[in-house]
Amino acid sequence: MLKGKINVTWEKKDFKNLKFKKKKYATSYNGNLEKKYMKKFNNFEVFLCNKVGKKLTKIAEKFRLKKTVVAVNKMIPGQVLPFHSDKYKVYMKKNNIKNSKKIIRIIVFLENSLPGQQLWIKDKLCYAKAGSYFGWKNQVNHMAANLSEKDRYVLQITGLKT
Repeated sequence: MLKGKINVTWEKKDFKNLKFKKKKYATSYNGNLEKKYMKKFNNFEVFLCNKVGKKLTKIAEKFRLKKTVVAVNKMIPGQVLPFHSDKYKVYMKKNNIKNSKKIIRIIVFLENSLPGQQLWIKDKLCYAKAGSYFGWKNQVNHMAANLSEKDRYVLQITGLKT
């Protein structure tokens, strides 16, 4: 697992005023796993924004990745994204990547975590202050949930190690 801290160079308005779109995550699963989760979890989506502005895009540069894609994920209270591993199908297709082993996913906390806001990577709970980041290479089992009373915002960075 990758982890560390960067300086907070953004303000709440840089991410709270973005235009988010609902994204269902059922398509990232396959076969019986997808059906199992869809039956269990009725709030199986997050809000995603790919047009994040210069301030947030600049954060990704600190990680020195190639073919970087940056998005802000917003989870409203009660949303759960169960344990899964990302397949990166769209990212790989758009970037003509044949092997996912070089792909890195980094999650940067845009605000301090609140009780109930969760990011799990394998068996580790990642609970941190704004500017903290956690990440993984390739397809690692992880989950996110917002069981708090406030929206949860994180910056999601996907790229290739150089």
